[in-house]
Amino acid sequence: MHFRYFAPSPPLAPFISHYWLLESDPGDGNIGERVVPTGHIEMMFHYRKPFVVHDPLGVITYQPKSMVSGLTGKWCDAVTQGDSGVLAVAFFPFSACRFFRFPLTEIEEKSIALNDLFSYEIHHLEEQLGEAVGQNHRLAIIEQFLLSKLLPDPGYDFFLIRQTIQRIKQYQAQVSVTSLAAEMAVTPRTLERKFASLVGKSPKQYLRIARFLETIKGLGKARGEALTQHACQNGYFDQAHLIHDFRDLSGYTPTEFLNSCNQDNTIEEITG
Repeated sequence: MHFRYFAPSPPLAPFISHYWLLESDPGDGNIGERVVPTGHIEMMFHYRKPFVVHDPLGVITYQPKSMVSGLTGKWCDAVTQGDSGVLAVAFFPFSACRFFRFPLTEIEEKSIALNDLFSYEIHHLEEQLGEAVGQNHRLAIIEQFLLSKLLPDPGYDFFLIRQTIQRIKQYQAQVSVTSLAAEMAVTPRTLERKFASLVGKSPKQYLRIARFLETIKGLGKARGEALTQHACQNGYFDQAHLIHDFRDLSGYTPTEFLNSCNQDNTIEEITG
């Protein structure tokens, strides 16, 4: 199996965190991967066999060839079907709203086929991706599509949410919604409403995911330290609170999660 990251071109760099590619050969068999929340809305374009997804309740779904996944606070297991090829677009948390003409809460915890959003364009796009020679060609096709969907700057609301997310990152997710609203000079209710519409989760829900990702970074850098220490450093009430969130968001305890990450770069892939 082959996995690789790509950087976006300059026109899309303000909106796209990265692209990632995964390919597997028929001889690789079915390969499963635990997928945890990353804080990114993603578009995925399968140009070979799509993945099969197993959710925490045991429900099995087959991904469409092209799809967008809203922000999620749940884990799942994605399984290849032998001959896989997929290119994915990971938007910055504040920027996916520049490509869709609806509140992003409408795709919260959902994966929607792009055919349902963009109709005939996607069929043509999928044909192009299937016929493309090499990843640079496929990336160029996807970037052309993204540029055609880029909406005008929505003004203050976009600035507000971008600044709020930058503050969350600056504070390593250890900040309250009330404090964020005060810094942004808006009421908590206004911030919650605009944030949910443009990001796809409430600020409180997003902070929970961001805190989880910050904790993963800390665990990767300081393996072997007491979980209680990590709980305190990352704003959890206690070790039990840390373990509860880890199980809910990843399906693992922190120790089990670290054991599932064979190398530190696995953690870097999750946290971006």
